[in-house]
Amino acid sequence: MFYGAYHASWGEKRIKSLDIFLHRFLLIRYSHLICECWARVRYQRRRQPISENDAWIAATALAYHVPLVTHNSRDFNGIDNLSLITMND
Repeated sequence: MFYGAYHASWGEKRIKSLDIFLHRFLLIRYSHLICECWARVRYQRRRQPISENDAWIAATALAYHVPLVTHNSRDFNGIDNLSLITMND
């Protein structure tokens, strides 16, 4: 998100507001389990490649046994045991 802010030439005040906003959310750090899930997701989707970032998102949901909420369910199709919650694609 910060990259996008810098890329859009946000000023220092607006970037600080983004930083304050993001502190309201839980940061989930990588773990051995998430890394293993990421590798499994990438392997399962080798015939229909998934981006590295989407694979991390899916792997985190799998590792924590939580559904993944998305507006792009097509990005996550074909991943075993991944529960999706989606609105209209």
